[in-house]
Amino acid sequence: MIFAQIQPGRSFIGCLDLQAELVASIGALCKDKSIDCAFVTGYGYLEDPVFVRYSRSEKGYTAPAKDEGVFVCQVVGSVSVGEDEKQNVTLFLNGAVSERGRSRTVSGQVVEARVRQFEFQIATVDNVVLKRLKEKQTGMQLWLQMLPAGLGGAPVDTPQLTAFQAGALVSEREELLDDEPNLKEGDWLNHPRLGMCRVLLYDGEERIKVRLASGRIAELMMSLFHLSPEGVREGGRIYAVEVRKRK
Repeated sequence: MIFAQIQPGRSFIGCLDLQAELVASIGALCKDKSIDCAFVTGYGYLEDPVFVRYSRSEKGYTAPAKDEGVFVCQVVGSVSVGEDEKQNVTLFLNGAVSERGRSRTVSGQVVEARVRQFEFQIATVDNVVLKRLKEKQTGMQLWLQMLPAGLGGAPVDTPQLTAFQAGALVSEREELLDDEPNLKEGDWLNHPRLGMCRVLLYDGEERIKVRLASGRIAELMMSLFHLSPEGVREGGRIYAVEVRKRK
């Protein structure tokens, strides 16, 4: 099981152009905004949606199948990463069409659809990344791993994460040095792995939210490193980051 408290992220709203391809368009927007973990909701009119559906007997997914027509639809889904570390946009659609006075409904995981009208919201989760992998027992593509966003580290065991808030990747807090710098919003961290990061939020004790050069938001823990003044930049102080060695 994966269960963790998330930090509020970014929120986007928009509408897609006529005849845009639904899944590819959402994926392109997420790539442009460095979104690796998010929830997607939307509604509108979609044309000739193509679905895959899970087959319990086959322990896998059916071949893509098209349902012809223009459907009024509600769409929900998520953005995560796949086994190849590439972006994975998973959308589920419920829709209905009225043809010659008769109504017909469709539902399933949509892999392609042309837009007549589609308005949507993307709500990001910027402190973790969820990895979608094939689950051996069922053959379904599920969230099976959780990673700390922006750190590029090894997967975190999900049973451990259930005991902590997402992003709290250590089980014990080390005491800070007496000469701890007075870190403020707008300062910079020169991190040996992440590069130059802008401080967005610091709770004064442990949690630091930073924006990476890529635009991605990451959460760091003060107890994991030591800071030393290095200079100034754009109205903020620069601190060199030295990662503490675990005892």
